[in-house]
Amino acid sequence: MPDDRLGAAATAAPPAPGLLERFAQTARDARRLAFDHLELAALEAQRAADGFVRVLVGSLVVAILAVSAWMALVVGVAVWATNAGLSVPRALVLAAVANVIVAMGVFFWMRKHLPEMLFAATLRQLRETAGKEPDDEDEPHARQP
Repeated sequence: MPDDRLGAAATAAPPAPGLLERFAQTARDARRLAFDHLELAALEAQRAADGFVRVLVGSLVVAILAVSAWMALVVGVAVWATNAGLSVPRALVLAAVANVIVAMGVFFWMRKHLPEMLFAATLRQLRETAGKEPDDEDEPHARQP
């Protein structure tokens, strides 16, 4: 025999939520979604920072090894020059001059690429979005499209 203790209330559908209840639920869902997005961004930023530290440490190791190899190469050339009849002080001066020339080349190469680090296109786009015209004084290295 069926249990009729619940009666008709058990079979009736719950009343439909009102407009205010739907709006409140949408606001809660939006808040949860925003929180989830912020949490995801924070976790990705933490992961990116960990990866950056690993890459930085690896870069330092590579730089130390490259400097060691460069020093061995310079010493080898200086020893070769002294065996070829050049005096030791002159061989060391020649090696120093060669190092300065290479350093100047790398310096000018880096200086040429410095304007790329100014985020000129991003700044220009943000100013256009905000309705402002870019000032030439603010972006001396900005490239025009």
